[in-house]
Formats: sequence, C-alpha cells, structure tokens
Amino acid sequence: MSLLAHVGFFLVLALVICALGAFYSESEDGPALRSIPRRFRVFVAACAAVAAVMLLLETLFASVR
Repeated sequence: MSLLAHVGFFLVLALVICALGAFYSESEDGPALRSIPRRFRVFVAACAAVAAVMLLLETLFASVR
C-alpha cells in the first residue's frame, strides 16, 4: 500500500474517533457537530507531534550505521 493510502485511512479513522468523542461528550447534537472540526485538527496535530518526536528520538538514539 502506498503512503497516501495509509494517510487517507488514518484521516478517516481520526474523523470517526473525533465524531464519536464529540457525540459522547456533548448532550446536544448541534454543539457536538460544531466541535468536530476543532477536535479533528487538534487530534491530527497531536498525532503529528507524537510522530515527529518519535522520528527525532529514532534518529538520535536508534540510528543504524
């Protein structure tokens, strides 16, 4: 599978995770729907930050020469 397919699958699953979290945390549908884009951006940014830290640590401590 290509990298593009993996990123696409990740974004779809991230959207589902954020939508479920929004609907479980809000009692009304309106505020839940409005909070999904912000939750999605924060979730994807946090995952990207974790991936960046992991890649940095890999290059610093686990590089194979």
